[in-house]
Order: sequence, then structure tokens, then C-alpha cells
Amino acid sequence: MFANSILDVVIGLVFVFFVCSLAVSGVNEFVRTLLNTRAKALWTAVNRMLDPSEAAAQPEGITARLDDAPTRDQPASRADPEAGASLAHLLYDHPLIARLDPTRLNRPTRITHIAPTEFARALVDILTPEGDDGSKRWDQLGAEIRALPRPLRAQFLVLYEEAEGNVLRFREALEGWFDSSMRRVSEWYKRRTRIVMFGYGLLVAVAFNVSAVHVTTELYANDVVRETVVDLAATQAAQADLQDCSDRTCVEDEIAKIVDTGLPVFWRSCPDGDGGSGLCGFQDGRATAGTIIGWLITAAALSVGAAFWFALLKRAFQVRSSMRAA
Repeated sequence: MFANSILDVVIGLVFVFFVCSLAVSGVNEFVRTLLNTRAKALWTAVNRMLDPSEAAAQPEGITARLDDAPTRDQPASRADPEAGASLAHLLYDHPLIARLDPTRLNRPTRITHIAPTEFARALVDILTPEGDDGSKRWDQLGAEIRALPRPLRAQFLVLYEEAEGNVLRFREALEGWFDSSMRRVSEWYKRRTRIVMFGYGLLVAVAFNVSAVHVTTELYANDVVRETVVDLAATQAAQADLQDCSDRTCVEDEIAKIVDTGLPVFWRSCPDGDGGSGLCGFQDGRATAGTIIGWLITAAALSVGAAFWFALLKRAFQVRSSMRAA
């Protein structure tokens, strides 16, 4: 009986974290879309990979083509009209890559993903010179690579020599290079997102006054509240997919249901120990300290995302069913 009660407390707490995580995910997605962070991160990564600014100017070859290349109207984040296009700018202007930009307006790019195959094909096409008849001179690819600025030349020569001059193998090597670079960028982006999500989680925890300490205490002490919350959680866990409750209306409804259960959340009055009442979580100094600590715990929990808590909620009910069947 005691074990079942503890498991129900865990289920109730997980459910609260899940619903609040949906709110955090909504805030995060709105801000990322508004600020265009994915596209900016991709552009920064590609620009760092292909930026030849550290090298001395070369009189001919691909470097001369970079300096003389015309650039279509772009904001300063994409190209500097007075400085000429970098290899990254040429890549983004290549038809294979430019078609991925849905806006095609004089504004920062909206490209959020480039496939390694498209990256490699576009880059090889840019690096390969054209003959007088407009045909590609694949035999001159190695010479063009050797004319690149030093940071790029060193990188590309390694890949080109390992490919033994074979264009297809060189393109595959570029795909692998780009893919490994994007994996590192992805890991960096996830770490950065986790920090941002903690901030959003703290914002939601404070806005809705969701203290993990007080929620856990109430779930443990109040059988009625615990059973009500577990019933709500069971309904949500029965959903087949997380997307079944990811829209704004569903999230608002679930938050309202949590408030109606009697949990000490949201900014409302709760009874204190002297027969009076005060703001939930701020009835005395001890409660205030618990609220602040609980906010931080909640923020940390919400930073892992709704998908984690949804999966854990389903798993908790599986364990609960197994315990009752035993």
C-alpha cells in the first residue's frame, strides 16, 4: 500500500512536469521561430567551415573568383557587398542550396537544414572551373583546390588526396566532413538549448508558482488530490502520441485541470498553520524557502523536454499496472 502511494506521488509529479514542459516547449518554439535561431546557427557553422578570411589574397584561381563573384541583394548577415562573396556566400547562392530558402527575400536566410549530399554537390560544382564552352573541367578540380586560401586548402587537399583525385569519392568525403561538423554543431546547439530551456522552465515555474517541493508534499499528504491528479495523468498517458496534446488549447486545458485539483500551484490563497491564509508557498519563511528551491527543481526538470516526461509517465503506469496485478 505504501509503495503504491509513493508510486502515485511520482506519477502525479511526473504529470505536472509533463504539462508544464509542454508550455516550456511552446515558448521555446515560438522564440526560436521568431529569432530564426536554427537558420542562424546553421549559417554560422557553414561560414566558419568555409570562411577564407584568414588567408592572404591569391591572384588567380578560385580565390579570384570568390573576390569577383557578384552577390545578390543580401543583408549584412549573409554577405558584405563591399567585400565580395566568401565561399559560404557562394554556397548559399548555389541553386541546390538557394532553393531550400522559402523566403527568397532581402532578409536573413530561413534555411534550417542542408543535407550532406546537397552540400557536397554544390561545393564541388562551385570549386570546379568551367571551360570556354561552359562545360565543367573536372580535371582541374585539384588545381582549383590548391589555389584556395590556406585554411581551406589544407582541409580540402587532405580529402582530395585521400579520394585519389576521384571526384565522386571527393564528394563523398565532403559529405562525411560536413556531416561530422554538423553533429558537433548539433551537440553544441542541444547544450545551448538546454540552458535556454532552464530559463524558460524557471519562467513557467514562477509564472504558475509550480514548486516541486510543495507539489510533492501535497501529493503525499492529500489522498483526494493525489487520486484526482493520477486520474488526469492516466487519461493523458492513454494518448498514443505526444502530439495529441501539444497545441495551445490542450496545454491550457491541462494546466487549468491541474489548478482545479487543489494542488498548491498558481498564485492563490492557501491556509496557513495559524488558521489564516496566504499565498500558496509563501505562508511563512520555511514555505517561502521551499518554494524557491522547488522552483529551481521544477526549472531543471522542465529543461529536459516534454517527450522525456511523456515517456516516463507511460512507463510509470506500466509499472503501476504490474504492481497491482502481482
